[in-house]
Amino acid sequence: MTSSANLALDLVGLIYEGACEPAGWCKFLKRYSDAVHCTATSLLLYDADQGAGNIAASAGLDPADLRKYNEYYVGIDPWGRHSPHLIVTGGVLPGDRLCPDRVLERSEFYADFLRPIDAFHQCCGIISIESSMASVIASLRPKRRGPFDEKELSLLRTLMPHLQRALALHRRLGWLHSSAHSAMTLLDRLPYGVVLLSADSRVVLINQYAKTVVDQADGLTIRHRELRGCSWDSNKRLQILIHGAVATSRRSALHSGGAVRMVRPSGLRPFRVLITPMHRAAFSPLAPESAAVVFIVDPDGQFDSPVQMLTELFTLSRAEARLAALLLKDRNLLQAAEELGVSLNTIRTQLRKLFEKTGSNRQSALIRTLLLSPAHPSPRSRMTTGQAHPSYTSRRRGLSKARG
Repeated sequence: MTSSANLALDLVGLIYEGACEPAGWCKFLKRYSDAVHCTATSLLLYDADQGAGNIAASAGLDPADLRKYNEYYVGIDPWGRHSPHLIVTGGVLPGDRLCPDRVLERSEFYADFLRPIDAFHQCCGIISIESSMASVIASLRPKRRGPFDEKELSLLRTLMPHLQRALALHRRLGWLHSSAHSAMTLLDRLPYGVVLLSADSRVVLINQYAKTVVDQADGLTIRHRELRGCSWDSNKRLQILIHGAVATSRRSALHSGGAVRMVRPSGLRPFRVLITPMHRAAFSPLAPESAAVVFIVDPDGQFDSPVQMLTELFTLSRAEARLAALLLKDRNLLQAAEELGVSLNTIRTQLRKLFEKTGSNRQSALIRTLLLSPAHPSPRSRMTTGQAHPSYTSRRRGLSKARG
């Protein structure tokens, strides 16, 4: 295999590395700059209609120069403004095709930006265009080195389809990351635990509520990425339900999962746990390998009740919202009166106002309305000492994963 073929293969590998890990783009840009004997190569977004854009990644440009380009010089860049009709998807062009050298030399862009960084010749490739926004790879080098030759342009043409695919992949992965982060944020707001299990019954994702539960090691814990009960009897029932639900997702059984009460050594009320099979795409892209989901409710759980949000959502007075927050914490009317320092009659008057403003006719309906609203309480960790459970790792890219 020739050295030029080896070079192209190395560059293609770095391109796809950059697609999966943004920091990898700088490695590709540095290697490519060396290959075509230039001082700087950048990936930039350029709007030909508006004469605006910015450099997204670069190798060889000083951060101060990069900032100057993004803030001002992109708007007077003659390579983008002089011949916008040449900016077409897949195009590979030397700078003098986009803007004649004599025009470039007379420009403010050259005098104040290019010459101070000892750059004159450019080679650029148009990776993609969406509306008027072009994704571009552009290389710069000094006048003394001469313009980019056909061999160097040919290398960029070879890389172009890979750059196009990698950019599309990069955008897709970015969308998945954003979706996963948003979905995880929503899962963390749920007032109950959610644990996703893989086809081998291992924990692949856990929300904040469930993390708080297993961190206490009081009824439920995670060992070697397996969700387990602290008592022999309840753990046996839990494992039967988990393996049955996973088998159903794998299409090797007809178990529908089930519910189990997990006894707690502390003497607090048992956790209520529901295990169910799930379609593997249900939580994608959060955990594409998931096969079962476990829901955990702590009847003694503590919550931060959003008094201000309740006030705004239901047009409540401050006193009514505080009562609603206490009812969400499972307080009865007498307990609420004691905590708020008012009479029981006052509490009953406020309760009637809550019924009126939420369209409820009894207390159970009121609680249901509050829980189903965007102001439902968020779980608050009751752990005050100790470290996180050893089988639970910190969040990465919006996901909480347990590892053995």
